[in-house]
Amino acid sequence: MLPDQGPGGPGSPLPPAPDDGAQPQPVHGASVKPDGSRVFRLPGAVVLFWAWAIFAVANLVDIAISGRDRTSVQIAIGLVVVTAVMYACALRPRVITDSDGITVLNPLRDHRIPWGSVTAIDLGDSVQVHCKREPGAKKAEKVIYSWALYSPRRARYRAELRSRSPGWGPRRYMSSASQSYGRMPAEAAELKRKSSAEIMCRELGDIARQARESGPAAGPRVATWAWPALAAIAVPAIALVLVIVIR
Repeated sequence: MLPDQGPGGPGSPLPPAPDDGAQPQPVHGASVKPDGSRVFRLPGAVVLFWAWAIFAVANLVDIAISGRDRTSVQIAIGLVVVTAVMYACALRPRVITDSDGITVLNPLRDHRIPWGSVTAIDLGDSVQVHCKREPGAKKAEKVIYSWALYSPRRARYRAELRSRSPGWGPRRYMSSASQSYGRMPAEAAELKRKSSAEIMCRELGDIARQARESGPAAGPRVATWAWPALAAIAVPAIALVLVIVIR
């Protein structure tokens, strides 16, 4: 059985996956593609990118209508540079799982790990995928940090307080009869007390455990540069430098 580790960090095991044959359901930002692969990312980052994109487009339209000087051109290219950075840092990052392995897409670097090489999944400042290194490496294990599934310490601290204090949170004023009638199941109450990153970490741990139990072969981790994201940032950045320098 895969020694996956839970949202509490290294050394905190995940609860066993339900043995009912059901596949994990997408939760809190996770989605299922037509090919069966699952995509995990926090919705806040996506909202942030599109909010910025709307702001940038509105300003570019205004510059195109009224801007006629050098400064307007610099501002326009600057907006494109920032939009490219926002794309790489907010919209692009995600974690994808399929039947063969897990893919961690970070702003400028991607990692593909077969299930047979995944040794643990846990939560630190972000979701961390532990995997075997290539033969001959100095260290036996490599840790891949997910940019998309980050977990700020303050949010983890609040979630820990909620898990330790079931009565923590807004007080409810209702009769005892209505309290018992409207009480949510224990599992739903537990999920409510956890952050989205913690829930996704547990979901990924369940998927990894089920995949590992099927006996997949181990394989090398494949790391590649995200060339489209690099080009999207570098090209307008170089153009901005040239516009500023050349007079």
